[in-house]
Amino acid sequence: MAVKLFVLGLPGSGKSSVARYISTYARDRQWSTTHINDYAILYRMFQEDTEGKQFKPAGHGGFDVLDLTVFDTALKRLERQVSTYFSSAKSDEIILIEFARKDYQKAFHQFSSAFLQGAYFLYLTVDIKTCKRRIRERIAHPLTPDDHFVSDYIFREYYNKDNGQEIPHVLERDFGVDEQRVMVIDNTCTLQEASPKINSFIDFIIDSASSHVGTAIVLRSQLVYLRNPI
Repeated sequence: MAVKLFVLGLPGSGKSSVARYISTYARDRQWSTTHINDYAILYRMFQEDTEGKQFKPAGHGGFDVLDLTVFDTALKRLERQVSTYFSSAKSDEIILIEFARKDYQKAFHQFSSAFLQGAYFLYLTVDIKTCKRRIRERIAHPLTPDDHFVSDYIFREYYNKDNGQEIPHVLERDFGVDEQRVMVIDNTCTLQEASPKINSFIDFIIDSASSHVGTAIVLRSQLVYLRNPI
């Protein structure tokens, strides 16, 4: 069965860069990845809001959110998109699910409990000042399609705190997610400096998934033997 890995953090925390790094590292371990984020969903909603009731245009081709309920709507659409893909995904595949929210406790409650079960979570904690600086740098020198603009307005009105340290507790208390499935990384450093922790977490995910596959094969073999004893 494929594995879901949520990559979370404030805008500018390095989520997309880390997701690309994970894709490369997983490939070296003969696993494939698919990257799904909610930016495309929000951008489509922005384009559909022709009366400007929920969004307004921002600089550099971006958008700002006026009606904060659209963040919840986007997550519900994200779950449907991921679930549809998951149903036919390869067994040796990690689905990287990326989104940024102010309050992850509220965000997780937009999903069904079944959607979160069996998933893994990687949170990148970065102070807001550093996030803003990184966004300015990526807009000045864009390198990838993920180098989106995020305005000071939306930081002021919405992304004005980092509650990532609470995520392991919230997931365990509200959804019964084992803390081993959750990693919080201080990503104010370079990707090279953060990579050992990321590698360790991806190794744990792949090894755990491979172990479960092996156990399932053994159990199926035993069942076949019981049905057809020699």
